[in-house]
Amino acid sequence: MGAAERVRTLADWGLQDLLDSEAHEERRLEAEGRTDPDDPQRQAAIEAARQRAELARAEKDNQLVEHNAMTLISMVGALDALVEELVPRVREMLIEQAQALLEHAGEHGLGAGAQLDEQALGALLRAAQTVLPERAGSFDSSSPKGLGAKRWEDVLRHAGLQAPPERPIPEDLDLALTEVVALRHVLSHRAGRVDARRALKQAPSLRYTDGDLVRITHADYLQYSAALWTYGEEIIRRLLGDLAPPPPLADWRQNYTLNS
Repeated sequence: MGAAERVRTLADWGLQDLLDSEAHEERRLEAEGRTDPDDPQRQAAIEAARQRAELARAEKDNQLVEHNAMTLISMVGALDALVEELVPRVREMLIEQAQALLEHAGEHGLGAGAQLDEQALGALLRAAQTVLPERAGSFDSSSPKGLGAKRWEDVLRHAGLQAPPERPIPEDLDLALTEVVALRHVLSHRAGRVDARRALKQAPSLRYTDGDLVRITHADYLQYSAALWTYGEEIIRRLLGDLAPPPPLADWRQNYTLNS
């Protein structure tokens, strides 16, 4: 997600620089000694710079809606990839930890492990390999599906990383995640045109009507990027515990990148 936002920031900075294209070109020509206002080549260079500035100004006035949209698509994809890769690795880690504890108990005569012979310990290890996956639920490597936080929670629970009771996902955060995932599908698969059969049915809170063209304004980008960042940080918090700072779930709308 950070890489996606850096690309957007670079695009924004590039536009800001292009706004002054005409002044930059005039200084370059003066430095080269090409100061004759009637020089056709000089006129052509300045006109080209003026056109670049106009294009940049139009995009700035349009609030970088295309850049915003592509960045959010990338951020949702990055969150999908995080969960998809994290869950099977955590499941493997849990099984390995259980095996290590049983082996340690058998080797050092700790508790019940002291009464286990090699054959019984082997049977117990095999049982751990079977029981832990069963208790965590069956899991395949398919990508997260659905809307809102449920899109990722349904996968995370297979590794015991679902939202703890004391830190539920706020309803307004879940709503923002629902909207951004629905918009991602519209942007990726429907050329940005909202449809009533899917997008508006899945996320009726969207401010669009059937057939509208999605425009991710600056305000939209701040809200949706903050929602994605906060949820991603919450996943890391569940994994690392107190080693990671808790994300501001209650104040998630302020959790956006400063240069957004």
